Amino acid sequence: MSAGLSVPIEMFLEGQKQSCGRKLRVFLCLKLLYKSGKTKLREKDLLFLELVEQIRTRKTTLQYIQFFIKKGWIHYNARTGYYILKSFDRIRTENDWKVRLAYPVTFENYQNIKAITGAVLYGYLRKDFWRKVRKRKSVQIKGSTYHFLSSNFNCQEAAAPISLSGINKIFGLSVSTASRLKARAGSQELIKITKNYSSIIPHKRAMELCLKYNELENNLVFHQGEYRLQLIDTILPLFLFTKRKKLKA
Repeated sequence: MSAGLSVPIEMFLEGQKQSCGRKLRVFLCLKLLYKSGKTKLREKDLLFLELVEQIRTRKTTLQYIQFFIKKGWIHYNARTGYYILKSFDRIRTENDWKVRLAYPVTFENYQNIKAITGAVLYGYLRKDFWRKVRKRKSVQIKGSTYHFLSSNFNCQEAAAPISLSGINKIFGLSVSTASRLKARAGSQELIKITKNYSSIIPHKRAMELCLKYNELENNLVFHQGEYRLQLIDTILPLFLFTKRKKLKA
């Protein structure tokens, strides 16, 4: 059994932004199958790949391979007939991906691309949130202040508020996409999602007018028998990132 891969998180994020998650999954399958980094992709290899990935036609398989070559993930050596699967660090260098964080991928989980992408996205932002809190000593988000309590405070065990609108601004993903990725990661138990609500709102109509007047999103909901404001979900990763080496300047 393959030892697994340490896949750069930016590969998942780019795959989502460019809508090529399915192709990324096939590429990861190739990387897991051919640990030497090269293969001639003979007939038996293609048949096995199509069986594992449930690819219906050879035309689709060949389109994927051409995509990988054009993307720069695979190099074809016409002299030897080998397809060279580029190392992740070479791909990082060619794409100028400086973030060292990576996600551990094996045959058991590589097909859960959407869930992994959601976990990577929210896990990275949660890590970045606590980095900023440590640096600034406190961060305020929508009226709530988060403090860096002490040198003994363990950020690894603390959840962080991650807003859908923030993901939209940072990564350019739509709010609906960000929400679906979060749900996928949560359903696979890669992240823990905690819903948060304000105290009871005694005057619903007055609050609606206040939100409208200040041009704020109306996130008034009926929860536990009372009207409350739905606050930002807090996220806690249930996995650990790995780290790839620092790229040379």
